[in-house]
Amino acid sequence: MSITNREMIGKIRFHREMRAEGIRPRDALVWLPPGYDEDRDLRYPVLYMQDGQNVFDPETSFIGVSWQADEVAGRLMREGRIRNAIIVAVYNTEDREEEYGDTARGQAYMRFMVHGLKPFIDRTYRTIPERNTTSVMGSSMGGLISFLLAWNHPDIFSQAACLSPAFLLGGSNIIPVVRDFRGPRKTLRLYIDNGSEGLDRELQRGCDEMVAALLEQGFTPGQDLEWFHDDGGEHSETSWSRRLRHPLVFLLGRP
Repeated sequence: MSITNREMIGKIRFHREMRAEGIRPRDALVWLPPGYDEDRDLRYPVLYMQDGQNVFDPETSFIGVSWQADEVAGRLMREGRIRNAIIVAVYNTEDREEEYGDTARGQAYMRFMVHGLKPFIDRTYRTIPERNTTSVMGSSMGGLISFLLAWNHPDIFSQAACLSPAFLLGGSNIIPVVRDFRGPRKTLRLYIDNGSEGLDRELQRGCDEMVAALLEQGFTPGQDLEWFHDDGGEHSETSWSRRLRHPLVFLLGRP
């Protein structure tokens, strides 16, 4: 069922073929929460999500399962557990592995997010543009690039949620980036999770090493660092959708 013919919570706006130097063009979807069009004085925090094809629509999603982010976020907003927010779902491309890694294309993608997409979203929608109301989220390689966006651009993103992140998988290893960091304390809030089955079991070591590196850098569990273990969770949209409420509450929870 496509976005255009199913009952959506909130509204979707499409922005096609967004371009930037060094990476392929891509679409972005902007989800506006219920009530956005009713009170023109209200402004909203923004959450940027990677792998935008998978965020809302089963028809465009990998293996036909989406995160159902509109339903999960809408329910949490109705329950008063999170603030009303805008969600920007950024599509990936066939260069996903390079664009979501610590590579030249990854650097180009981060420049697109920081200097292209975010300013466009802030011009076009009623956002609260400050860093403390701007978050980023992704899974697997999308979790890796979400972490890198916040770590490298803490003046733009104050929070990141990394679901089943590929911190240490194949040729990817960004643990030393954190462990060996000697600059000023990063004022970030970070959520990390993974499941216990399949590929997520293989990612456990990377999550453990990243959490240990963050603890060495002074991050404090329960304050600016949260790790969640999804017992029985797999490396799939089904599992990420099921536990999406956890990072949403972490990033957008009401004080």
